[in-house]
Amino acid sequence: MKDRGALIPPTEPLLATRLSDEQVDRLRQYGDVKQTVAGQELFREGDRSYDFIVILSGTVTVVDHQAGVQRDLATGGPGEFVAELNILTGERLFTTAIVEQAGSILVVPVDQLQTVFARNQALGDLIVQALLHRRQWLAQASTGMRIVGSRSSPDTRRLREFAARNRIPHVWLDVDTNPMAAVVLNHHRLGVDDTPIVVMRGGEVHRNPSNSELAQAAGIGGRPSPQTYDVVVVGAGPAGLAASVYGASEGLTTATIDGFGVGGQVGTTSRIENYLGFPVGISGDEFAERALVQVLRFGATLLVPAAAVALAHQGETYTLQLDSGDRLVARSVIIATGVTYRKLDAVGLDQFDGYGVFYTPLTIQDAVEPRSAIVIVGGGNAAGQAATALADRGHHVTMVVRGDGLAASMSRYLLDRIAQQPAIEVLRRSAVREVNGTTHLESVVVENLASAARQTLSASSLFVLIGAEPHTGWLPPSIEADSRGFIITGPELGRAMHERPPWNGLHREPYLLETSAPGVFAAGDVRSASVKRVGSAVGEGSIAVRLVSEYLSRRSPNLE
Repeated sequence: MKDRGALIPPTEPLLATRLSDEQVDRLRQYGDVKQTVAGQELFREGDRSYDFIVILSGTVTVVDHQAGVQRDLATGGPGEFVAELNILTGERLFTTAIVEQAGSILVVPVDQLQTVFARNQALGDLIVQALLHRRQWLAQASTGMRIVGSRSSPDTRRLREFAARNRIPHVWLDVDTNPMAAVVLNHHRLGVDDTPIVVMRGGEVHRNPSNSELAQAAGIGGRPSPQTYDVVVVGAGPAGLAASVYGASEGLTTATIDGFGVGGQVGTTSRIENYLGFPVGISGDEFAERALVQVLRFGATLLVPAAAVALAHQGETYTLQLDSGDRLVARSVIIATGVTYRKLDAVGLDQFDGYGVFYTPLTIQDAVEPRSAIVIVGGGNAAGQAATALADRGHHVTMVVRGDGLAASMSRYLLDRIAQQPAIEVLRRSAVREVNGTTHLESVVVENLASAARQTLSASSLFVLIGAEPHTGWLPPSIEADSRGFIITGPELGRAMHERPPWNGLHREPYLLETSAPGVFAAGDVRSASVKRVGSAVGEGSIAVRLVSEYLSRRSPNLE
């Protein structure tokens, strides 16, 4: 059964990038020409690996399937290539490629594709850019896995957030409101009591999988190796991703771990407009996706989800204990764990957590009712970005801030945009005291801190963006932190540090981003006195790798 064109975006055809004859000729030296027959499957959704395919003659149609229904997405001809971003990230495929008209194809093994990128930058850039655009198109076309469950289910919310934070194309089917949820459940002979379920492309069903199980099923993340790494990067936000890219590209054996997903807080940001090199801005989602491709391309080992729970020094190496029970051994460590969101103290908040009350703007796309009233608590850049993004989508937004205004905590470009947006109202010297509703969030009670007067605001969603605290509770006491828990590094440790063991045997002061433990560095928001900006975090991540190289070149057995 086929469904031609349903829900397919009208722009950005899936196969629209056409290679020149010269580019195809360059690719021929890396692959083999094969003949095709009508109806032949070149790859199938759910596959874990495949090769890069260029159509030389004939046509190929890309389709997907859901609950027994085949949907035709796009058809390509000579000069076009058939591939998804998955070929670089290792995720399982979202689509199936079927030969429509017999002809021939050029098959380039995926390992040879990396050689193509290294030897021909222009061709590599063209392919990577096309794959990134295709990922966005596929997400808009509602390809990817299906998450079936109720909005009131904590596990459904967990699975949706994990998929979103890791940019796994998916569709959420709410069993309470979406008729397609029943269709999918019936097709797999399951009932509402079996939810939440995740239906992978290819039909594989997982009942309420853990985040680790979902990651494994989707093909993201890897497994730890028994080798001793040159550097383990803890955290995959901007600082950790930068450290991973620079570490792996400089030949250091690099492992990167994160307890939830790639991108950190920046991955939840609607748009970054003050990052150098992007004059019209870049979404946090795209920033994280591009960085992930770089990390994997240079050969770093990525472990997601994998949270560090302990760090121990053993001889000339460090051992990181993971929440999975696995261990990583490294000659050096870069801590880039960033921060965790602060919670709001208000009556009734917990009952709407995840379906009305959110601590990240990540869920804007599918959790906010169209053109509804929204309350945002917070006055920093994250709050400003969320407010402007929501107002631009037609929502009325009320920002609640405890201070006298926004100027002290928000970038000028956001202040100007908020001032020019009539759909945004700012309540100063105010705080949220209660949230109310029956089956969903309906209103928010706000108190004026000066007069104690209260007012009730209609709201379908409340975003709490009031900053965060450093994620450092897992570190040993030997790594010094300031009174707020942020890691102290370099000169801030004090000039007398070299007189204390083990520093007194090293005959040097700590490097700029080095902690009180030799060979352990900190970068990004987790570091005391750091500048809380994406550009600064990226810079610190790259500097940390340079200092790791210096440390490894001078490493001494006196570290014991």
